[in-house]
Amino acid sequence: MSGTDASKKTTFEGSAECLAACEELAAVFRALGHPARLAIVKQLAARSEACCGEIVNHLPLAQSTVSQHLQVLKDAGLLICDTRGRNCHYLLNREKLAQAEKWSQNFWDVLKSTHQDCPNNETVRADDHE
Repeated sequence: MSGTDASKKTTFEGSAECLAACEELAAVFRALGHPARLAIVKQLAARSEACCGEIVNHLPLAQSTVSQHLQVLKDAGLLICDTRGRNCHYLLNREKLAQAEKWSQNFWDVLKSTHQDCPNNETVRADDHE
């Protein structure tokens, strides 16, 4: 493999890793992209665990709706379900949340550094487009 081929491969691998991290971060953002799911995460952050009924008692939502939101958070890896008999106790997957925080911080750091390097880094205001 020539030096040029090797550099292309390295760049592609870096891009593939970047894309994978972006996909993971996007999945977390999608899961957290609903006010009810944010409220559930905040509730679970304040306690070690809760079953669905306990979460329902603190939200103005039907049990079936809360169950659907819990499933979305679980599918994204943000919740761990500890099944005890017929009850499922939910707890935050703090490792996944820490990983998502790292990905998110890296994402914003890259945007900031790219913005600083841009020769026309003027801030565009919303009212500039009206």
